[in-house]
Amino acid sequence: MWHTCQRYQQPLKKAFLNKQILNKVVNKSTVRIASLHSSRKIYNETNPATVYTVRPKGFWMDKILEHESKKPVPTTIPPKPRKLVEKTMADSYIEEYLPFKSDPELLDQYIFSNGKIRTGKLLEDLDALAGAISYKYIENGDPDEAPVTIVTASVDRLDLFLPEAGIENYKLSGHVSYVGNSSMEIFIKAETVPGDLKDHKGGMDIPENIGILTKNTVLATRFTMVALDSATHTPVKVNPLKLSSPAEERLFEMAEANKKRKKRAAETSLLRQPPTPEERLDIHDIFLQYSKYINSTEDDGFTNSQSMDDMRPLPDNLVWMRDTKIESTFLMQPQDRNIHNNIFGGYLMRRAFELAYANTALFMKTSSPTLLSMDEVTFRKPVHVGSLLNLKSGIVLSEGYPHRSVQVRVIAEVINIETGSRETTNVFHFTLASGDDKVKLRRILPKTYAETMLWIDAKRRRFQGIHARHAMLEAGIEQH
Repeated sequence: MWHTCQRYQQPLKKAFLNKQILNKVVNKSTVRIASLHSSRKIYNETNPATVYTVRPKGFWMDKILEHESKKPVPTTIPPKPRKLVEKTMADSYIEEYLPFKSDPELLDQYIFSNGKIRTGKLLEDLDALAGAISYKYIENGDPDEAPVTIVTASVDRLDLFLPEAGIENYKLSGHVSYVGNSSMEIFIKAETVPGDLKDHKGGMDIPENIGILTKNTVLATRFTMVALDSATHTPVKVNPLKLSSPAEERLFEMAEANKKRKKRAAETSLLRQPPTPEERLDIHDIFLQYSKYINSTEDDGFTNSQSMDDMRPLPDNLVWMRDTKIESTFLMQPQDRNIHNNIFGGYLMRRAFELAYANTALFMKTSSPTLLSMDEVTFRKPVHVGSLLNLKSGIVLSEGYPHRSVQVRVIAEVINIETGSRETTNVFHFTLASGDDKVKLRRILPKTYAETMLWIDAKRRRFQGIHARHAMLEAGIEQH
């Protein structure tokens, strides 16, 4: 998704009304604002008047009126080379506290139906935090620098380590862990904070070894952000990264290894390469399995490998993959936009996860499945306000009891209301599990070749996900 850092050539006055931050003109200074949500704020420690934001400013009605009068201004003067300043990981560090235990109003926004913290809401905050960290990192101190737009290219991986954390105070923190020419990898974690949060107010305490996972770490994730020139939408160079500790070196090496892994996965994708010899044997085994069962009441028997008399109904411990599909459609509203007037990537992740959660709950026949991980998500197209978002979800891998986890695939499509055209913007892959011993998972059985490819892809993702999770822990970011 798209984030644009707004510059205000106006004074800033902070007033609080109903715990909402209001900005008013009081002097002639350039200010950047940042907030994960309206009741929280992130300040630049070196300059308290500087805050970083990806949230919109101004009313939506003003945007509509401005659209008619705004005229494009051609750029006749080529931009000057961007000033680059060497920075450390700590220079981009931002933390945000969520005092759920002491703020009932905030807790009410995040509480889930089962009494736990709503993971989908945290996904929205993670996206906003990644944008704020990116803008803090590319800051070079030049007030005349051309504006830069930050694009969320992908969410590379999200792992939950404490899915049963419960109602505790949370701290979200993150920093840049890797940079390329115009790209940045943002490492973010959420952790519970024991005790009272009063001691944590009034500024950020940058940890000595940032990126360390502790026994209180709830989740960890990585965002890939790209910096673009706001006028030409071409990539711009970002500040170089200086590594200042062995822990930072390990984080950097893990990011490089992750880039290589993604490249290998793309080269061996089922869209480019046929299944491996072992996977072909799996395909044949699946064929032999589904040939035993009556596919549907409309099956005329033409493609059956056995006589209809020898086939039997599908047993209770098996489910056809196609029978697990559900979908939802949403109208994209301006309240969920970023300051580039497109829909937040975090909002899309939340909607996709909550549909996957509902899908899994129906499949498991339990109201409390637990998210374990989210695989790589690539943001292919921006989602515009006023369009329709159609989400389709299905269980693509469940190996049955005694296994407890399933893999869910969610496809996000944007529908143009006037033309009816559809574009796929994202494909999400979630792993959810049941902690209830009474839940006896059924096994998913694909029928068509396309469904079998989804099943094989899910098995690959599960294997790669386990290795990615271990790599994160072995990179010196160990839980202790």
